[in-house]
Amino acid sequence: MELPRSRRSSHSPVRGMTECGPPYTSAVNEKKSSFKTPLLLSFVIIFVVVASWLSYDIFVSFVSDTQLAQSAVVLVGVDANISSASRIAAGGDVLPGKTSTEAGKIEDRTLGGLLPDLAEFEPGVCASRSQQPHRKNYFQPSKELIRRLRRYEVRHRKCAGRARNFFHPQSQSEKDDCRYVVWIAFSGLGNRLMTLMGAFLYALLTDRTLLVDGTKDMSELFCEPIPKSSWLLPPEFTEEWLKTVNESSPQRFAHNSTDGGGSSVTADFSYIHFTYTFDHKDETFFCDESQDQLESVPWVFMKSDNYLVPGYYFVSRFNSDLGALFPDRGLMFHLLGNYLFHPSDAAWAWITRFYRSYLSNQDRLLGIQIRTFRPGPLPSFSEQLQQCILNNSILPKVVADGHSELKQQISGLRELKNGTTVLMTSLESYYYDNLREYYLSRPTESGESVAIHQPSHEGKQRTDNIGHDIKAWAEIYLLSLSDSLITSGWSTFGYAAQALAGVRPWILLKSEDDQVPDPPCVRAKSVEPCYHQFPIGNFKCPSKDAAHDRNSFAYLQPCEDVFFGAKLVQ
Repeated sequence: MELPRSRRSSHSPVRGMTECGPPYTSAVNEKKSSFKTPLLLSFVIIFVVVASWLSYDIFVSFVSDTQLAQSAVVLVGVDANISSASRIAAGGDVLPGKTSTEAGKIEDRTLGGLLPDLAEFEPGVCASRSQQPHRKNYFQPSKELIRRLRRYEVRHRKCAGRARNFFHPQSQSEKDDCRYVVWIAFSGLGNRLMTLMGAFLYALLTDRTLLVDGTKDMSELFCEPIPKSSWLLPPEFTEEWLKTVNESSPQRFAHNSTDGGGSSVTADFSYIHFTYTFDHKDETFFCDESQDQLESVPWVFMKSDNYLVPGYYFVSRFNSDLGALFPDRGLMFHLLGNYLFHPSDAAWAWITRFYRSYLSNQDRLLGIQIRTFRPGPLPSFSEQLQQCILNNSILPKVVADGHSELKQQISGLRELKNGTTVLMTSLESYYYDNLREYYLSRPTESGESVAIHQPSHEGKQRTDNIGHDIKAWAEIYLLSLSDSLITSGWSTFGYAAQALAGVRPWILLKSEDDQVPDPPCVRAKSVEPCYHQFPIGNFKCPSKDAAHDRNSFAYLQPCEDVFFGAKLVQ
């Protein structure tokens, strides 16, 4: 119902009666007409005015109620180039202005069965879950993944509460069948998302329960993903105790054994070490024999700054499971990441405020993630970004500098076409300023608008600062709402955004000499993150005559940005 139209129509019956009424010829008829017509007109006018007021009140009430109920933001789409997996309609509240057809698509809050039913969680806890999701499309999980997740949730509820037994020796009769993998927080937020998802997948593959190191403000960043349970380590696992689990620990897997090789598996626990100080002995974790040894270990602790998931394909026993769980190997992080990572209320408030203020009224959302790994702004990187954008027609070009073109564009400003909203994330404001100036200085050739927004510019990364980490997580999530993405090579921050979104980004290649690379950017082969330090034939498993090699697997290919790394593709 359109309010202005209702008000205008209140006078149309009057015009119809005076202009189109029947002719009156007799004096009597004219007298009757003079009496009846004003009275009838009065009733009609009163009726129409009241109806208009009522329709206005109903309209305002509807909009107000919808806006009050609506705390999620407008959804944006995913990359149409990923066509090998089916997509499902997302769940979420319906926004004012959405048509019934659009609203009808917004039904499935479980993302095709990926998530538990919302009724299983405590009501009123975790707004991002109840308002889930933002994105127009997700990719359909396999039936086997859905089944395995439901089975995992049952096991998690059973075993998570028994984790305190680690510090309390049990008799043989008291021991149960619960086994655990403990993720120890390490490095920045992007790395944490990569490694936490990898630890969860390892728990799925080995029938273990994932427990998360909560000493790094994890509860202030994420909601609990498992209904009626917690994924956080019990408080008995103090930060001081966890610090003792490191590369020098006697429990470090494949080290400190009496025969100079093999494993140091103990009755208590084993520690898997994959931070930057790992070596070739640590890589034997990907051998079948190593997994046989770990089978009997109740507690496995993991610390890493690498996305280990591609290495799981080296383990023969994991291959059939991985194929059944993920028919499209290029969507592993997309599916498990959307299962695990739900913004906390503090992060969600930040996300929704920014989205509503700057990103909600857009036809297309382009996310640009800038990370140079060097202090201060780099003019060459700004030029590289612009070349990537214009060479690949990601954004429209501006008109050539000339009076006639400017005059023509200015005269048509009132008819400016809807265009693209750009969300830029960077520690610096320099790249935002340059791109914004480019589109403010002259109009675009197509007449489309380009609006550019940057949520923050922190100057430097401040890992473990909760305020900084909330902004970082909010920006990763906002980027993951994009229709298309440009990310920086080597950046796990960008990897997380592209994988959650299910969007194959354009990757800005890293320059070693401050020169713009040729080409300045390349299109990613899949949305999966890169395993930066992937084993390349440097370790051998006892039962293998030859070293493991990524070339043995067609679905493991060199990363676009890290030639010695590997990533999963379909």
